[in-house]
Amino acid sequence: MAGHEWDWFQREELIGQISDIRVQNLQVERENVQKRTFTRWINLHLEKCNPPLEVKDLFIDIQDGKILMALLEVLSGQSLMQEILCKWK
Repeated sequence: MAGHEWDWFQREELIGQISDIRVQNLQVERENVQKRTFTRWINLHLEKCNPPLEVKDLFIDIQDGKILMALLEVLSGQSLMQEILCKWK
């Protein structure tokens, strides 16, 4: 009987580990879906730039701030870089 109890505990522990892995996989999948969705949303707006811009890797492409500035300009309808440069003079 003691062997059966140990098997039950091992089984429960294994089920818990599998559940944890499944939750982690779902979290990673959710983050990837959100990243792709946000990238598509950004690209939809960046098509309006002249010349059109495109984000391929969200975290790499926005690092220098140029894409974000272009996105803000499209969303606001204002030329923000011109305003910033004028204020610095």
